[in-house]
Amino acid sequence: MRQLNRVITLILLVVLAALVVTGCKDDNDDDKLPEARPLLDKAAKTIQDAETFGMELDVSGYPVEIATGDTFSLDFPLVFKYAKGVFVAPDRLQATVEFSVGDAGMTADLIAIGDDQYIRSDILTLGRWLKEEIIGGFSPASLVAEEGGIAAALQSVSDLKMVGKEDLDGLDVYHLSGKIDAANVYALTFGLIGTRSGQLDIDVYVLTDDERVERIVLHEPLPEGVEDQDPTTWTITVPNYNEPYTIDAP
Repeated sequence: MRQLNRVITLILLVVLAALVVTGCKDDNDDDKLPEARPLLDKAAKTIQDAETFGMELDVSGYPVEIATGDTFSLDFPLVFKYAKGVFVAPDRLQATVEFSVGDAGMTADLIAIGDDQYIRSDILTLGRWLKEEIIGGFSPASLVAEEGGIAAALQSVSDLKMVGKEDLDGLDVYHLSGKIDAANVYALTFGLIGTRSGQLDIDVYVLTDDERVERIVLHEPLPEGVEDQDPTTWTITVPNYNEPYTIDAP
């Protein structure tokens, strides 16, 4: 009887050890991170191939001014704050834009189709649509251009590193970091970025489940001679791939 108890105990110990080893193996598999470059290339291609996608653009730190020329008679520069919109391939964009003039905040609706831009604002255009180039030289087609588009920008990131797996506002993401030439982020910033040379720090957050880009963060250095302000941080979120959207001229 004592011998039988020893055999049973030995069997239980062997089973327990096997379960522990299996559990450790599973944990190690879960913690295994994908290689940064193939992951980013795949995520970039997903953007390039999308028929539609959402975009949110938020800035903080040193102000981003929009040069409007003689379009509006303003005593203060137009300062960009935030935009939320939708891109429809190959060349359509619709967005709601928030900006400030002096101490006053305001919003405007923007539609861009090809090289045509339309704006409507209760204050700036008295609620009417105005066909006017607000962002000089910008076309929605630049977002997916083979050279200079979002996908091309992501594929150009150098010193790319896998930071790790993180929680981003409740979403499981892979966090990548690297460097990017300022000349390659024109489309990412709707043509609003002031820095056109040198390198910027970039962080890219890719969803772990479908490996799509969720967020891109650009860190723009201060202009030469400015020291007493925080650098501009650009936060670009890319949600809702391939949703059914339609954009028409007003």
